[in-house]
Amino acid sequence: MIAYLIFTAITVSIDSFACGFSLAFSIKRKALVVFGISLTVLLMCTITNYATMLFTDIITEKTACFGGIILILVGIYNLLSHNSECHLIKNKSDLAQSVLSGFAVGLDGALANLSLSLMGINAFYVPIVIAITHAITVSLGILLASTKIVNKFAKIEFLPPLILILLGGYKLLGLFI
Repeated sequence: MIAYLIFTAITVSIDSFACGFSLAFSIKRKALVVFGISLTVLLMCTITNYATMLFTDIITEKTACFGGIILILVGIYNLLSHNSECHLIKNKSDLAQSVLSGFAVGLDGALANLSLSLMGINAFYVPIVIAITHAITVSLGILLASTKIVNKFAKIEFLPPLILILLGGYKLLGLFI
């Protein structure tokens, strides 16, 4: 069962890699991104873990697709606010973007947590494992974005938000499949 949990957690956190990669170009405080996304995922999974019995008839796996809308909105926000000069506002938007991104990429983690809970794997450590895998994949995305070769892409200002928009579009495809 532990191997199944770890495999599930890795599978649902893969989109966090692309999200971390994309956000690394537009956010200055990278540790805040990792912390914000991980904490958001942890809270979502914990709530899902303990509320399984209340929402089993309402929540479906198609709900994860709505995370795509959030990613698209974060991408559009990054496109439109790239020229912001105010440092204080920029820091607040870093936190807001990390929480919104955490919600968007964490929806499938929360739904996976729901599925695991329904299968009887609803221990306290399930949300922790899912949040840690999200933190690792976001960090790997940020690390890849900081390499010299990839840094050349940072000069293309519209590319990172475009990646978020494409990732959001990919998640929305689940509504039609």
